[in-house]
Amino acid sequence: MKIIIVGRGEVGSSLSDALTEFDIHPWTMDIDDLTSAEIERIHPDAIINAAGKTDLKWCEENPRETFRCNIEAPVRLYQRITTHNSSSVKPIRFLHFSSGCIWDGPYDATGKPFTPLHPARPAVFYSWTKAAADQLLLAEDPTSVAILRPRQIYSARHTTRNTISKLITYPGLVTTPNSMTSMEVIIKTVRFCLVSKDNWNGVWNIYDPGVTTPFEVGKMLAEAGLRKMPAAIEKSELDAFHKPRRVDTVLYDDRFEKVIRPEPFEQVIKRTIAQFKSA
Repeated sequence: MKIIIVGRGEVGSSLSDALTEFDIHPWTMDIDDLTSAEIERIHPDAIINAAGKTDLKWCEENPRETFRCNIEAPVRLYQRITTHNSSSVKPIRFLHFSSGCIWDGPYDATGKPFTPLHPARPAVFYSWTKAAADQLLLAEDPTSVAILRPRQIYSARHTTRNTISKLITYPGLVTTPNSMTSMEVIIKTVRFCLVSKDNWNGVWNIYDPGVTTPFEVGKMLAEAGLRKMPAAIEKSELDAFHKPRRVDTVLYDDRFEKVIRPEPFEQVIKRTIAQFKSA
């Protein structure tokens, strides 16, 4: 299979390194430069969009560029893909990375986790752009797109976008329930969406089963010798000075858990912290 990966951030770089069984074409230029002519030339089996603006403060301060990168660019790319698919015997699959941050939780109004069927409830501009892109992509053609919604991505890589790296730096951490998503389960889900004959498209919530808090993970990092023991902060206390305010979300997806069979969060986070420490 020929795979084009758009984006060289935390997710794009990790996928390029992990999906070695495929013919990978990392697309390091702007997503808008992946033209119809380039798509025809490479003739990929799938295109993975892991590009976009994610820093909440930057997105608030640069709304036009955030809108272009998070909404306009992926929708226009998918329009080029659907045009190609309309005349092709073998349609290109489009895997688009969205975000679990489209919901402002941690739970819905009934106290339950957010599922792919929950309507978006964005609290900040970044979240709004991701929710809008999801709806526009599904409106184009839901049959050839998989929308993947991770939450607080972490891995053993020493990068600034890794949630583990972030949690090491903050002196205080909130005690609000959250989901987290390992790169391990992202890679496993992407592999399934690339090779499965059916049941691969639509919306997926991607996470490691089990609920945690940034404070609890901070304590685990302290016990591993990677930081000092963090102070516990209530969400209302953090919101008083952190602008834009932090989004907290707990995810659930019945299809994801039955098909992908992800490992429990506690097992994955312990293994990943050990790997992070020795890296």
